[in-house]
Amino acid sequence: MSSAPGRRRSGLRFPGWGKLGLAAVFLSLGAALVSAQMVNPVKQPVVKPPSKLEGYAVWYNVPPNSLAKRRAGKDELTAANNRLPLGARVRVTHLADGKSVVVRITDRGITDRHALIDLCKEAAAKLGMLGEGSARVRLEVLPDDNLPASKKAPPW
Repeated sequence: MSSAPGRRRSGLRFPGWGKLGLAAVFLSLGAALVSAQMVNPVKQPVVKPPSKLEGYAVWYNVPPNSLAKRRAGKDELTAANNRLPLGARVRVTHLADGKSVVVRITDRGITDRHALIDLCKEAAAKLGMLGEGSARVRLEVLPDDNLPASKKAPPW
């Protein structure tokens, strides 16, 4: 297998090495990289999510026999949120007048893209926002012993 004069062969040649030898070289390089990562792992910074979030709240009339009301306890105020876990307790504070209520997230499906939370009519009445329709609020996720540990941290 001689090549023509003046013409070079492309590729690397390892005399005496077959495909098995090249595979051994690549495997040993990969093992060295993995062991280096095990000795010096790169630690990702832990980012603590904020416990408070501000945005707009709207309200809706929840039928008394709906699933959202059945998920909540007796005389408990309910709300809908697309990101918080179902069953989470949230303190909602009206930023204009400082009134606040504690609601339980029992529903999904906020259709207004500007709304952060969808309150039941009773919670909106306690916040004094029935006439306004929407209001600027602050949400604070409260600890709840009924939730599993994996769902206690807010997802934002």
